[in-house]
Amino acid sequence: MSDAILSLASICGLLIFSQLSPGPDVFFVFRTALAQGWRAGAAVGGGISLGFFIQALVVAFCGSWVMQQPWAQWVLYAAAAWLLYLAWKIFPKKWAATAVELEAGQGKEKLGALLRQGFLCNILNPKCTLFICGLALGPLAVYGESFAWFAPAVVLGLTLSGQLGWVAWSLLLQWAPLRGLYLRYTAAIDALFAALLALFALLLLRN
Repeated sequence: MSDAILSLASICGLLIFSQLSPGPDVFFVFRTALAQGWRAGAAVGGGISLGFFIQALVVAFCGSWVMQQPWAQWVLYAAAAWLLYLAWKIFPKKWAATAVELEAGQGKEKLGALLRQGFLCNILNPKCTLFICGLALGPLAVYGESFAWFAPAVVLGLTLSGQLGWVAWSLLLQWAPLRGLYLRYTAAIDALFAALLALFALLLLRN
């Protein structure tokens, strides 16, 4: 029992630190938190966590079955299209006075819309399913049959720890030096975020 709890805690801890690795979810949360504040970043993270919850359910109870289906490739195409849309949306339409507008509160989206965008960003990312497989399938195979609570606990633990991580990183990005750097170079940083999202879209299309 203690080994199972330790494995669960380790999985949840690894997930929080893995959120710093490059990926569309990370870039979307970080850019939103920098541009619109920690609540906006947490809202995007909430949508991502909801998508993560669904994918974790699939992994916990269906394994990687979904990725072996013939229609899985179309999910990759949909994901690439969504990432390209996000890249276009983030890319600066003008290169002047952007920071002033951000400080004045212009260009902020409603939290519900950000939550939906975060959900789509994650649920259309089939590689998230593979990531969860790599993170949790081993312990699930070892403890899943021994303890009936382990698979549901993995799903809930990953979802809650993931959301905790998004909130924590969004708050950290409000640190004055980081926030000031973003406000000083808003257009260039937004262009970089957009380019990275477009790159991930192209990588999906190559698979």
